[in-house]
Order: sequence, then C-alpha cells, then structure tokens
Amino acid sequence: MALADACRRRVREFKPQEFANTAWAFATARIEAPQLYAAIAVAAPSRLSEFKPQELANTAWAFATAGVEATQLFAAIADAAPSRVGEFNAQQLANTAWAYATAGVEAPELFAAIAGAASSRLGEFNPQGLTNTAWAFATAGVAAPQLFAAIAGAVPSRVGEFNPQDLANTAWAFATAGVEAPQLFAAIADAAPSRVGEFNPQNLANTAWAFSTASVEAPQLFAAIAGAGASRLDEFNSQGLANTAWAFATAGVAAPQLFAAIANAVPSRVGEFNPQNLANTAWAFATASVKVPKLFAAIAGAASSLVGEFNPQNLANTAWAFATAGVAAPQLFAAIADAAPSRLDEFNPQVLANTAWAFATAGVEAPQLYAAIAVAAPSRLSEFKPQELANTAWAFATAGVEAPQLFAAIADAAPSRLDEFNPQALANTAWAFATASVEPPPLFAAITGAGASRLDESKPQDLANTAWAFATAGVKAPQLFAAIADAAPSRLDEFNPQDLTNTAWAFATAGIEAPELFAAIPGAASSRMGEFNPQDLANTAWAFACVDWKIDPEFFAELAQGAVTDLDALGDRGLSQLHLASLHFSLEWPNRSSALSNHKQMLQLAYQRQDPSPSQLQRDVATALDRVGWTPHIFEHVTEEGLSLDIAQPDTKRAVEVDGPYHYLKGTKVENGSTRFKSRLLRRLGWDVAHIPFFEWDALDDERAKDDYLRERLQMFGTAQA
Repeated sequence: MALADACRRRVREFKPQEFANTAWAFATARIEAPQLYAAIAVAAPSRLSEFKPQELANTAWAFATAGVEATQLFAAIADAAPSRVGEFNAQQLANTAWAYATAGVEAPELFAAIAGAASSRLGEFNPQGLTNTAWAFATAGVAAPQLFAAIAGAVPSRVGEFNPQDLANTAWAFATAGVEAPQLFAAIADAAPSRVGEFNPQNLANTAWAFSTASVEAPQLFAAIAGAGASRLDEFNSQGLANTAWAFATAGVAAPQLFAAIANAVPSRVGEFNPQNLANTAWAFATASVKVPKLFAAIAGAASSLVGEFNPQNLANTAWAFATAGVAAPQLFAAIADAAPSRLDEFNPQVLANTAWAFATAGVEAPQLYAAIAVAAPSRLSEFKPQELANTAWAFATAGVEAPQLFAAIADAAPSRLDEFNPQALANTAWAFATASVEPPPLFAAITGAGASRLDESKPQDLANTAWAFATAGVKAPQLFAAIADAAPSRLDEFNPQDLTNTAWAFATAGIEAPELFAAIPGAASSRMGEFNPQDLANTAWAFACVDWKIDPEFFAELAQGAVTDLDALGDRGLSQLHLASLHFSLEWPNRSSALSNHKQMLQLAYQRQDPSPSQLQRDVATALDRVGWTPHIFEHVTEEGLSLDIAQPDTKRAVEVDGPYHYLKGTKVENGSTRFKSRLLRRLGWDVAHIPFFEWDALDDERAKDDYLRERLQMFGTAQA
C-alpha cells in the first residue's frame, strides 16, 4: 500500500513500461488501489503513442482484471491500437480482446482490427489465447465469422493441449456467438469426458450449457458431467445449479440422480437465486418432467416477492413451468397477474402467448391479465409464429374468456399462414374457435384444406380434436372427415379414451357416415373400458346410437354397465345422452335389457330438462297451423319416452317439427346428426313428422304464402283443410 501511494504521487514521471508494469503488478497481485489506478488512468492516455504493443495490451488487461472503470483510458487505447495490431503478438491480441470484453467496453474498430490480424496467425496462439479470443468476441457480442471459422478449424487438432477451463470456455464462446462448429464440438465432446474430474463447477455448468445451447448431442459428455456434478453440487453457485438443470432439460437428457441432487440442494439456497436462476430452474424441472413439490414450493415462495425484478421472459417461463408441472402456486400466479399487465409492451409474441397459455393451463382466473393481452396482441399478430397464434387462441378458449376482437384478428391472420402450422397448431386453433363459439367460416375452410393433406403427420389427439372442432362448430367438411375416417382406424390403438370418444362423437354430431371407423372403435375401446370417465362413456354410447349402430349389442351393454357405476358424476347433458342411447338400444334389441334400464326415469327427466325454450319461429308456425285448421294440436308435446315435439296431435301420432338454424350444419341445408337421430327415433316410435326448415319458412312473404306452404306440407298426413 505504501508503494501504491508512492507510485500515485510520482505517476507523471512514469515511462510507458512503468505505467503498464505497475498496473499489471497490482492487478496480478489482486491488490485494490483505486487512487493509484485513477492516477494512471488520467496520466496514461496522453502518452499512449509511446506505448509498445505489450504495454497497451498489459494496461488494458490490468484495468479489466482489477475491475476498474477507466472510460477515457480504454477509449484512448481503442483509438491507438487498431493501426498497430500488426505489431501485436498472439498473446497481446488475445489479452486486449479479453480486456475489452471483460470491461464491457465497446470498441468495434479495435475488435475488427484484432479479428483481421488474428485470423491468419492462429498457429501462433497457445490454447488459452485461442479460448480467450473466442470468449472475448462472444462476450462482447461482436460478429467475426472468419475469425470463428479459423478458430473452429484450429482447435480440433490441438484440443489435447486445452485445460478444462479452455475446453469449457471455447464451447461456451461458440454457443454464445451462435456459430455452428460441428467438428470443434465433436472434438471437445471426445476430449472432455475423461477429464471432467478436473473441471471446476463453473466449467461443468458452462460446458453443459454450451452443448445444449448449440443443440449438439453429446451423450457421453452429458453422462460424465451428470456423474461428476451430482456429488459436487455444494461447490456450485446458484447460477451453476440453474444452468446445469437448464442444460440437461434443454438437451433432453435424462439424468435422474443429477436432478434429484439439484432438487435437494436448491430449497435451502433459493435465497441466493436471482430471478433468471429461479425461472430457469423451474423451467428445467418442468421441461424434464421432474416434479419435486419441495423444490417448486421453494421457488414459488422466493419468486412471489421478486416478480417486480423478473424480465418478461422470466415471468412467462416461471408461469409456464408451474402450469406444465401441474403445481398449484396461487400466490405466485397472483403476483405475476398483478405485475404483467402494465408491462405487456415489453413482452414479445412468445412471452404473450406462453403467459396466456400458462394461466389457462393452470386454471387460474386473471381477468385483468387476459384483458390486457386481448388488447395488446391483435396489433402484433403479424409477429406471432403459428404456434403462438394457436396457443393464444387455445388459452382464451380454455379460460372461457371472451375476446371477440382478438379472435377476429387471429381469424384474419391465420388463413394465409396455415402452411406454416404444424398439425397440432391446426387442431388447437380449430378447437379454440369451436370451444369459444366463434364463427369464422374462412378460417375453418382454410383449415379443412391444410389439415386434410397432413393427417399422416397428426397425432391421435390432433385427429380427434380437429373432428370435434368441426362438429362442434357445425361446419360442413366432408373431405376432412373422409380423410380422418381413412386415417384413424389403423391407429386407434394409439388413441386414448377421450380421443376415441371425441372422434366418435364428432362424426355422429356432424352426421358423417364412417362405417369402417365405427366398426373399429369397439375393438379399441372394449379392452380399455375401465379408463373411460363417465362423460366419455355417455358420449360414446350416444354417438353409436346416433349413427344407428346395429351390429353389436354387447358394446352398448359394456358402455351402459360402465356408465351406471357413477351416474352421479354426470350432469343433465350426459344423462340425456344415455337416455337416447338406452332408447335406441330398446328399439333395436327389444328382447334385451341394459344396465341403463333400471334408471329409465332418472335419465328421461334429465333429458326433458335439456329441452330448449320454444322459439318465435315455432310460435309463428303454430299460429299458422291454427289458421289452416290443423286442430286440435298440442304445443310442445312430450311423448311417453320423453321426446319433445314442437306441435303434435298425439291421438294420431302426427307432429310438426320446426327446424331452426341449430338443426343444420352452418351455412347449409344439411341436417346435423342430432336432428337425424331424433327424427329416426320418432319414426321408430310410430310418429309421422312433417319438418318445417327455417330457411323455407323465412323465404315466404306473407300469411297467404305461409298457409299455402303448410297445406302442401300437411298433405303427407291427408288432413289439410280448405
């Protein structure tokens, strides 16, 4: 310290070498001497023309190593050095680049000059020089493709000379710079596994991070890191723990012992984690499908009070992780929901979509957050990737949040880009619009074309969800349904019970005949009947009854037996479906009984509670029937079997059904499956029914035209009166 004081007082007497040597000495000895460094920083810039290359390099290196800010000094060196880099030796080039990167000082001309000088002289660089140069350019964010290409070419043949830190930092540099270098990564992957015992914790974490970031497969290297890291986690800092977990999750490498060790280490140290470390750790465990309640609870507790410090990506990743892992964290989600709306202008499309997806998946109500996303997203949809468009629509539909402007914007943006959608994104988009009851015919038409040609890429859930969406939306799509009907039967063993159910329900609801598909479903379903939930059983029974299944009564009996074990779990909709299925069964196989027979009254009452209220159209037709003398008749008659008839003459078993828009596929005159099913049941029960389609009735101009129309329709009964 006495020397520091003496040097400071006499610094203006120093020669260039003495400036450099003094700074280098104090930096190397790690002695803090802020006043001395300040004095050198003031005195040296005016003398830099006298400095030799080594003195320029050592001065920069010293200030960077000591962590001393010296803006003017670094600027002066950056001005002086570029024209002289040809005089620098390899170590001086590497040290100068390292110094500016470490100090965080931008010097584009200097980096460009170093890149040019170094590229042709890499044979003179020792391993540390190669590493430090790559590290410096990557850390400074300076693109230098020729330099990186030259380093990538030089390293593989010399990788045996690299120490562990050199191996780790070189991989880190290429990954950070986003430079593909397969031979370099392969050489490191070969050299490193046998030496991981020499790696310090940061080297282990950085190496794993680099290979994951570069998307380079290296199973032996990851296995070696997992083995070495698991027993040394107490030496890892918080970032090392987080980055290691993140790397293995990103690489898709299963490492149960390592994840278990990290899960044990984190909770007691979670207070050391910064927001990014918290987010990355949660993301890693969720991505790796490793659910550790204690770990997630610790992260939730630490993160809830820090969300104000999280950047948008961290907010989204944390919410995504907890939602994906299925871990309830009400305080954390509430904190994110409070913090996010005012910051949505900072969110990129992926962050917006993932945040909405996470809250929907977790089933967390966040009306203000959804409202803010619904306002922020529409004007930016051109920036959204297809998956982000699909996930956003899916999230709002799943959460049951109305967002007409957002859905309209997605419906406008998506059709021209559907060739970029993968099958799951196509299916989820259709599902979302159907679930939200949003009618975008052009979008569904576009999905029909895009989806039918790509069904061989679709997962079973995609096939089922697509069919379900089109049926629910009431959209006519014969080519799409035909393609699904062709693709599905050979793959039904891959379908889970809900997929089987939704597929059958969709075809029945849309009124699409698919005999091969329906013939294949019982075989796939019967062996897994215990996995079906009550609503799946009800939907499947209804679907087979709806398509007039006559082949195998045993399948109905199995469905009925499964359903009656938990009827209390069903609402009126499910009970109503079972009522209609039971009615079909009794008409088709009158000499047999099913497990539903003992619950006939309960099922019928539930069905009757589901009947819609009479429409004005129905009342208008009834009034017109009075005018033409079709009397007496009963308005809203219920048969013994519980079927509702709009207008009926029970004594003669004649009825008039007024078919509004919900009886048809949208925009068509094609009856949907439910309407056909009811008509068939009524015919089997001995009823003569005249149907009055809404589009025919609405086209009639006046009472006279309506009366004439009814007389013509009633002639089928032979009872029309003048």
